[in-house]
Amino acid sequence: MKKSIFSFLGIFSIFGVSQAVPMIEGEVSAGYIQQKPSGWVQYKGDQVDVKDDLKIGDEDSYFFRAKLEHPVPLLPNIAFQYVKMDFSGTGRITKSFRYGNKVVTVGDTVYSNIKMDHYDVTLFYNLPFVGLATAGILDIEFGLNVRVLDFKANVKTETSAIDETASVTAPIPMIYGAIEISPISLLSIKAEGKGVAYNGNSYYDLSGELRIKPITIPLAVDFFIGLGYKYERLKIDDIDDVSTDIKIKQPYVTAGLLF
Repeated sequence: MKKSIFSFLGIFSIFGVSQAVPMIEGEVSAGYIQQKPSGWVQYKGDQVDVKDDLKIGDEDSYFFRAKLEHPVPLLPNIAFQYVKMDFSGTGRITKSFRYGNKVVTVGDTVYSNIKMDHYDVTLFYNLPFVGLATAGILDIEFGLNVRVLDFKANVKTETSAIDETASVTAPIPMIYGAIEISPISLLSIKAEGKGVAYNGNSYYDLSGELRIKPITIPLAVDFFIGLGYKYERLKIDDIDDVSTDIKIKQPYVTAGLLF
């Protein structure tokens, strides 16, 4: 919870900087998200289905975002994002499987947790002259994103007293690209992608969002609400004895300020 508070305060400190320095643009926002995982995880044993075997369910969560754009040539713009992703499940096992070199047997009760919190720092540029050539209707961004992923998959059982945790924490560099179309001043559509693939491992994060800007606040600040959809897929091929292929579908709503 403390990490979430610090993320929130950091995001709104950016808003304060924007008001103090002229020609700075950006956004601060927060959102509610439904996370629907599927796939499998493997730790020194069998591939275990997160739904059927670990009884992992859907979760409601939240995220924070901030973006800062400036007029300094060659210096990249910067964006931050924090997404809380923590799944849990409880149920009776219907087939035996090996996890962490221990066997979970049929009939045992399993308590499972998968954590995939992540922090993003994005350095990006706006494609030159696109906004000017399209009278502000089109904006294209490209750059590099670094995602710090804290992945943990814990399995506990009631009868056999198993308590095994697969864990990987690592910074992941990803290519970043986004396109935003604003046909009218009160409406915009944005598509965004982050991704990387190497040595059998891959991570993709794709999203689309419809934004409505119904209110303009004094000091050239716009309030917006958004409706969007995210899709993430994480594939790990034997890193620290952990392999996984997890897909997460995520409809969301968000609100924030554009300045």
